[in-house]
Amino acid sequence: MAACLVVTGCTSDAEPSPVPSPSASSASPSATGPVTLRFGVYGDKNLRQAYEKIARVYGNDHPDVTVEVESTRTEAEAADKLDHQFSVGDEPDLFVASQDEVPRLSAEDRVQPVDQLLEARGVTFGDNYQRLGLEAFSAEQALQCMPYDVSPLVILYNQGLVPFRRLIEPGEDPLTPETGWTWEQFAKAVRLMSRDGVNGVYVEPGLSPLMALVRSAGSDIVDDPRAATTLTLDDDGTRSALEDILAVLREPRYTPSPQQLARQDAVTRFAQGKIGMLVTTRAVVPELRKADDLDFDVFPLPAMARPRTVAAVTGFCVSSTTEHLEEAADFLAFASGEKGSKILAETGAVVPAYLPTLNSLSFTQPGEQPESVLVFPEAVARAGVTPYVPGWPQLEKAMQPELERMFYAPVIDLDAMLPRMDEASSRILAPRAPTDG
Repeated sequence: MAACLVVTGCTSDAEPSPVPSPSASSASPSATGPVTLRFGVYGDKNLRQAYEKIARVYGNDHPDVTVEVESTRTEAEAADKLDHQFSVGDEPDLFVASQDEVPRLSAEDRVQPVDQLLEARGVTFGDNYQRLGLEAFSAEQALQCMPYDVSPLVILYNQGLVPFRRLIEPGEDPLTPETGWTWEQFAKAVRLMSRDGVNGVYVEPGLSPLMALVRSAGSDIVDDPRAATTLTLDDDGTRSALEDILAVLREPRYTPSPQQLARQDAVTRFAQGKIGMLVTTRAVVPELRKADDLDFDVFPLPAMARPRTVAAVTGFCVSSTTEHLEEAADFLAFASGEKGSKILAETGAVVPAYLPTLNSLSFTQPGEQPESVLVFPEAVARAGVTPYVPGWPQLEKAMQPELERMFYAPVIDLDAMLPRMDEASSRILAPRAPTDG
């Protein structure tokens, strides 16, 4: 409801008259004199260079504002760094954060809601931005951060390995990204590819991939998709879907072992033709484009009963303690608007939340792999997100050892494992308040 209020409010008939967006305005000096904005980001070299370009282009049009980019390689490192910065009063003015981190940051009053700031700068949310991204960052009837990347889980596949023609019966129409495929067809493809040093598929042992597949079966791994209080792995519908999923993913011939992955990660193995399919997001595309002799494309996740997936949403946040709120909001409008969105799309690593960019050459990139690029925005239409709860990152970390056992242990006892995971999750997602004594 809060998300709907935010989106509806941003597109109402009573919308105030917009002022020119910073992305389109001419350079003008800051009313308070020269200002330096600190901008915390994370990602590989490709993304870090894009953030630096956004800062540089913005600075060219706003000579009284300098944007200093502070880079970290991984999301986990960035979260730890940001926590330390807030604890010592040295936090940046703006920073990049994922949908998993924003609920905690918001609960700790570390972010400044941005919807009114952006409305005052002429940003039209309902017409120009992915609704899923806006909903992912909405709480307390406000938009906590501004999404710029809504990247769904899909399948990247090696075109020389996946035997699509052998997956259909005589007389049936061929499989296409538009028609998608069933779980049975996917499982058959995995089986046919798994030979001669090739594993059919790699699915990371994580909550998001399981959530996407279980939701496609008509169930869920949580009790509430928005405000989860517990995992529901032992529920009848969820367990039935998990048994079908694990029948494929636990087969040693079909997926790489932990020992193989310790020697070479899954992306490297895929690039070398040792894995036929990867369940992943667009984030790995730039790395795969560097591989020699790799011909890959993209397909939606298989449907166990209906097409579903989960998207990773990333956005720009404004620190609640910034002393340069107006300048930070100006930069945010630019970074999440047309110019900033195109700069990020050019990396090949994001699925823009800014809808017009999806039709631009910056995103479609003709001649680059994967060719079926429209699978990404089409998948967003069937995507959900992880629950908006502060404890979700902690839950993912706590469940990781159990999920690795679920995927790789020679023998597992689901009767004991699933209730244990559900019980442990409730202590993280909905901890009981301490009582006297």
